[in-house]
Amino acid sequence: MENPLNNRNMSSIKNFHANSTRKKIEGPIFIGRTWAEYLKMFDLRRKDLVKGRILDCAAGASSFTAEMSKRGCEVIALDILYDEDPDVLCDKYREHMKVLIEGLASVDSFIWNFFSDIEDLKEKRDGACKEFIEDYRKNRETHYIKADLNNLPFPDNSFSMVLCSHLLFIYDHRLDYKFHLNIIKEMIRVSSNEVRIYPLVKNRTIKSDFVKCIIKDLQDVDIKIVKVDYEFRKGGNEMMRIIKN
Repeated sequence: MENPLNNRNMSSIKNFHANSTRKKIEGPIFIGRTWAEYLKMFDLRRKDLVKGRILDCAAGASSFTAEMSKRGCEVIALDILYDEDPDVLCDKYREHMKVLIEGLASVDSFIWNFFSDIEDLKEKRDGACKEFIEDYRKNRETHYIKADLNNLPFPDNSFSMVLCSHLLFIYDHRLDYKFHLNIIKEMIRVSSNEVRIYPLVKNRTIKSDFVKCIIKDLQDVDIKIVKVDYEFRKGGNEMMRIIKN
């Protein structure tokens, strides 16, 4: 399967991460988020989680797919790095998490509510990665797919819900509007019901200008900006909910 980021945008992500951390990271940052974070980021209720298949785009080392599978739900996770061996991904997570922790310690643009402090964040994210790696070892062929986000390898209306966190809007200074629009259209195509995207802010807690552009350009769907009970990055307490008519 193809790289989910075209060459131009893949290069942009590499450059962004190289410039935004003290230590250069080749490629996108590979970290994980917890199942509890997903529930809050995407304002998910239990009734939302039993209505059909869920697709998690740019999932990284998150534990959402593993946790949902334990609860009998069908979730497919996509990421650029899912062709790598589990040990390689585990090492990459440790390396990237170390860089992230160093960055958090020097930036005053985060709210410590969900996490009590940096050590608590690291403990929870390490736990998410551990769950991910265990499930990735067992279910790599069925639950984890490397795919092109511009051309998702699924028929129309394959998933009741499509989720995407920490890829769109947050990097709008590196990933252009055409990239955002194409991927959102593709996520809408494979969803039978809705798409949820989080967060809507970029660096310095500024909401991406692309949010208004997407609302203007996608007239055939119902787009809502929804407040969520999660705010780690300052200003990052909203998601975009796209409902198909």
